[in-house]
Amino acid sequence: MFVLSFVIEPVILVRTLYLARNRNKCMTTIINKSGETIAYLYQNMILDISREKVIGLLLGNCVFGKQTEPAGKFFNNTFRKKNGKIIAKLGVDVSSTFKKSPKDAQLSLQAWQILTRVDNHVCLWIEEKKSWTKQSFIEYLQADKEMVEEE
Repeated sequence: MFVLSFVIEPVILVRTLYLARNRNKCMTTIINKSGETIAYLYQNMILDISREKVIGLLLGNCVFGKQTEPAGKFFNNTFRKKNGKIIAKLGVDVSSTFKKSPKDAQLSLQAWQILTRVDNHVCLWIEEKKSWTKQSFIEYLQADKEMVEEE
């Protein structure tokens, strides 16, 4: 019985490590008000896939972009600005149909550069609003300072 246990455990260990490493490999669309894909969420990185660039991070329920503090929050499958307005929503998992595999090492390096700029990581209290902002999700994350919305 001891020998059998010794033989099975490495197989279980390898399977567990494989699943742990690959469970977050899903690629999910991020959509705008019109339902168009504007970005992707991949391993907590927000990708502008047209440029294959990390434009933001999702850490817990806080959304980070180029700014040194949270740009907004993510809850109920919705990305929200600090004012509570909807800026994007999570779409569908497209992992199986995504033809081009992301370059994880390059993306991780870009994500690390965003992470090292963060100096205020206190997550905000945001009151949920039903209205959409007029701003582009990508431009909002890439802005040096919070973009002021004209209403």
